[in-house]
Amino acid sequence: MTIEQMQNDFNDVENILTDENHVVRRYFRMFLNGDYGQEIFEKYYKQWHNCKNTRNKRSFIINAFTEFNCIDYDLSRYQVKKFLLNAFEDIEVLNDILINDAEQVYLELND
Repeated sequence: MTIEQMQNDFNDVENILTDENHVVRRYFRMFLNGDYGQEIFEKYYKQWHNCKNTRNKRSFIINAFTEFNCIDYDLSRYQVKKFLLNAFEDIEVLNDILINDAEQVYLELND
């Protein structure tokens, strides 16, 4: 994959923010729940459970979502972060939504 594919998948950022089944959010949840491999799952599951406050969760999301996109699009962390900052008018809105998605993934796994 390439930056062009990432641009295609992120072409409607409003839809990413409002549709929990958007491909980007759906695949990110799969990344967190173990579909990308046991090693990735264990790494992020452990990190999530060490998050004690919103600031920790925000940091977790930034790192996890960046790595997820690096893997999916075969891009560097710098390329992904630069792209996301340019794509979203208010990146904090995305962070909050992704925190909620992560909370749901880990709640479902603990049920």
